[in-house]
Amino acid sequence: MNREKVKNHYRDNREEIESRLEEFRGLREASNKRLFQELSFVIFSSQSSAENSWNATQRLGEKGLLEKNKENIAQVLRQEEIQYEERKADYIISNREKLSQPTFNDPSTDLKLKQQIRPENLEKSRKWFAENIKGLSWKGASHFLRNTGYGKDFAILSSHTVSVLFDLEVIKASEPPKNAEEYLEMEEKVQEFSEEIDIDIQALDLVLWSMRTGEVFK
Repeated sequence: MNREKVKNHYRDNREEIESRLEEFRGLREASNKRLFQELSFVIFSSQSSAENSWNATQRLGEKGLLEKNKENIAQVLRQEEIQYEERKADYIISNREKLSQPTFNDPSTDLKLKQQIRPENLEKSRKWFAENIKGLSWKGASHFLRNTGYGKDFAILSSHTVSVLFDLEVIKASEPPKNAEEYLEMEEKVQEFSEEIDIDIQALDLVLWSMRTGEVFK
């Protein structure tokens, strides 16, 4: 594994990668319900197949994620072989309740997910999601913001991407970061690497992911 191979992989898959990033940017105008679907996918995908997680998300749909009870959600997750299905079903219910709490500016019980994405201060937004949304880590918060068209400077430090970065000697740790401090330190190394090889950090994540898994996904 070397840097030239990364550049070549990006060049060979650039059209598909950039198309996927454009798809993500299109979600900036999405509804709260659609964004909650994306948030749920990220939660499901932790320690589980991304493809199976997206299948489960689509099967549940916007309505199911907001209305189904824990047993119904867990059943779909189990059928799609999602790890920790009971716990993740709990997370969905807890998160939809938290994000639907009345506020001073909006006393309704509608979802208020978009209010937590502040384009002018995405670092603050990421920190809020990582600390307040059940089932999300710093990696998950970064993943969610990237998948909804934000976080152009954020790295998504999954086990797949970290293993490639370790092989490339960009980072010294072979395992994903365990806390915010480790995450930000590792992210800084990835940002430097992104600049060095002249590949945008959002595209770089899809490059590294596809190098390890064989496909460009979410």
